[in-house]
Amino acid sequence: MSTLNHDEPTHRDLYVRASDPEGILVSDGFAAELSREVHGPGTTPAGDPAAALDDLLAQAREWASAESARYRRVAGSPLFDAARPAVAARIGLNCAPLALNSGAWLQWLVSPGNGDSELSTLVLGLYAEDVGVGKPRSARGSRYLDLLRELGLETRVVPESRLADEPQTLDSAFRLPGVLLAMSRCGAGFQAELLGADVCLRALGLLPPLEFLRDSLHVDARWPALDLGGTAAETSLKIARTFLETGGDETARLLGGARWALARIQEWSGELLDLVVDVLDPAFEMAEMLGQRSRQAAAYHAHFILEGRTLREWFADARDGHGEGFVAALAASKLVKQGKPEVSRLLGRLLDADGPMFRIFSPEDLGVLQRWIASLGDDSTPDVERSAQPAAGSSVLPAAPDSSAAPADDEEPSTIRLAFHRLLHRGDSPGLRRYALGYVSDWLDGSRRGIERVRKPPRTWEPGGLRRWLLDEHDEHDELFQASGDMAAPPREVVLDTYLQLAPLNLVDGSWLAGFTDYRHASSDFGHFLFATHFDELGNGERRLNHAVIYRQLMHEMGFDLPPTATLEFAQWPGFRDESFALPVYWLAINRFPRRFLPEVLGLNLAMELSGVGGTYRRERFNLRSHGFSSQYFDIHNTIDNVATGHSAWAADAVEAYLAGLSAQLGSEAAATAWDRVRVGFRSLKPPKQPKPDEQIAVLTG
Repeated sequence: MSTLNHDEPTHRDLYVRASDPEGILVSDGFAAELSREVHGPGTTPAGDPAAALDDLLAQAREWASAESARYRRVAGSPLFDAARPAVAARIGLNCAPLALNSGAWLQWLVSPGNGDSELSTLVLGLYAEDVGVGKPRSARGSRYLDLLRELGLETRVVPESRLADEPQTLDSAFRLPGVLLAMSRCGAGFQAELLGADVCLRALGLLPPLEFLRDSLHVDARWPALDLGGTAAETSLKIARTFLETGGDETARLLGGARWALARIQEWSGELLDLVVDVLDPAFEMAEMLGQRSRQAAAYHAHFILEGRTLREWFADARDGHGEGFVAALAASKLVKQGKPEVSRLLGRLLDADGPMFRIFSPEDLGVLQRWIASLGDDSTPDVERSAQPAAGSSVLPAAPDSSAAPADDEEPSTIRLAFHRLLHRGDSPGLRRYALGYVSDWLDGSRRGIERVRKPPRTWEPGGLRRWLLDEHDEHDELFQASGDMAAPPREVVLDTYLQLAPLNLVDGSWLAGFTDYRHASSDFGHFLFATHFDELGNGERRLNHAVIYRQLMHEMGFDLPPTATLEFAQWPGFRDESFALPVYWLAINRFPRRFLPEVLGLNLAMELSGVGGTYRRERFNLRSHGFSSQYFDIHNTIDNVATGHSAWAADAVEAYLAGLSAQLGSEAAATAWDRVRVGFRSLKPPKQPKPDEQIAVLTG
């Protein structure tokens, strides 16, 4: 259980809260506090912003080179060889808050409202590289977890609350990633700052302490995945320069984000270097360990006297951060044979099975004791250059939201059109969250009615059976299409109205999966299928293949000049009927709960990807071409959604991976319960009764 103190918020608190994709970070003034943390009282720089960015990145690279040299000098200390495991652990733990989230700050910059822009295409392509698109556990953070596993540190960093409670991790290690993750949860509100921080961090490449871990400590890892430089840095710079072309205040904010990120990295790396130098001295770790154990140990040492004081009193000193005297007293006591841990009482009979300290120390603790005793009598000192960086300055820390006082934007959308508009963006508020949760719950309640009589998908799940079922469904789609014979296209006015009313739906294609852009979900065993699908819907890094872009081209062909999707004008456009927003709002609402409604999202995705393949899409092609319109939107869906290697197959595989994992962990009954929810999600694409408004829209596309 986390011991985080929400009365006095720290960057550790913020890190944990911002790691939750379904958490509420909004409070009055929260965004303003984040902005003050990044920008402070700074002034807007004059001159060419592109040149200013180039100068800043040159400074960042120069600092990284010099800082790496300072770390390398640690290896020249005579104490270094004995301290290797301790040094590796400190670097591994203190790089973890940032490295486990490497690239995560981009996770919510692309939303259903802006996913068709050139900038979003570039950002999503860069982020896809960070999460190892299409491969499970291949995100940069996953690769760093592999490194920690090699160091035996994995159980100390997962989940986020465990890492936040880790005493050997500096407070400063959470400042940069905590604020970055918090800004990422604010949607596009901090786009400029996040892009500035991103280009700065990628210019650094492999962080200096990690470079030291690789070159001097010879730790095995997939280092290329942990290096943010190379092509990723080039893409990030292209994104930053594209953004800078917009000019105005946004330019200053991007540069401010870059400067802030560099300052935080420098402060943290300097503190870590000083810690590494401290750890070279075994007495430092010994004093630290006594301090960490002092609270519980004091209860059992009220009568043992050491140099005229009880151990309880010595432990009180250690708990207050003054354990050096305690260490010195122990070194001079009969409990220790200086330089000879193997014959010291502290590591001998006291720890035997019948001794008073049996199993008190962990293997790591025993290593600290052995190294400390072995070092006694040796006059070697670290004698290594310490950090040249100033101590970290004060910061404005966003406070935990006050649940007793609702923020100013706590109102729920008053109409379905306003809900559509607000849900297009990744920003959140308690009122919008309540609306989304209620809308999804109502929709799923309607989808659940009478489901026991529904035969699709199968009423029971068999491992590996979904792929076979997909093929059967595809055959049925084809048979129905072939049986339609010489079909006639609907009248032109019907075609125009049909596809116009589908615009709010098809212009947010893939939005039901937007929650799986979240860093942890995007590369999970089943989530990687969903992220890869979402990435495809948005063009797979090519704007010309973005489904919303293609559908807008169809609208233009039909003579409809629609406002940009993200604008209020689009939601209020009089050519749309209210019922045309019912299903899109469901998609936009459910994507905010990728954990709470995971089985239902998996089922909805399976229904979406299978719905038109082999049948409906071919009819749409015929209808459009009969009236001289492009059928590209439906043609591309009929190919990428195919049941062999496409989205339908991925959807089935995602369900299989999820249920198989659930069955292995919790048993077949849990998997069966989850399958029932998957079936409800499948049916939710076309429920028997939709919540609000009451009228239904005929869903023709996926």
